[in-house]
Amino acid sequence: MTKKLISKDEYQVRYLLDNGLTEVTMFNTKDGNPYTCVIAAYWHPHSLRHYMRDFSANSPISYARLGRKLNSLGLCDEEKDDGWDLKQIITAIADHIAMNAKPWKEGISNIDKTVKEIYGTRENFKNYLLETFKEEIA
Repeated sequence: MTKKLISKDEYQVRYLLDNGLTEVTMFNTKDGNPYTCVIAAYWHPHSLRHYMRDFSANSPISYARLGRKLNSLGLCDEEKDDGWDLKQIITAIADHIAMNAKPWKEGISNIDKTVKEIYGTRENFKNYLLETFKEEIA
């Protein structure tokens, strides 16, 4: 597996892995030994934090893949100011999420079902998201 250096400083080094996950090695630990972990770096906007954190924790590769897809569409790109329209992001999430993912099987909602089992179709999922986040969209 190849790694692409994201950042490096005296405290940590971060690499982007082929599967979209991030390998982080922290140097400043209590016991003095470096600690390495693999994480799914958050890409979603803050207003979706409670909804997407379980997805990131339970299906990290699907979460990272969805983030890369949205990024390729010009959304959720930290280097761009115009890719953060919540309605566009929600629509893109519904259009591109893996329907067989179980993003909420643990955590707040604890639903052990796929997106398809819960919502049936992408359109139903999109409508649910738009209704759930209508105040943030307005």
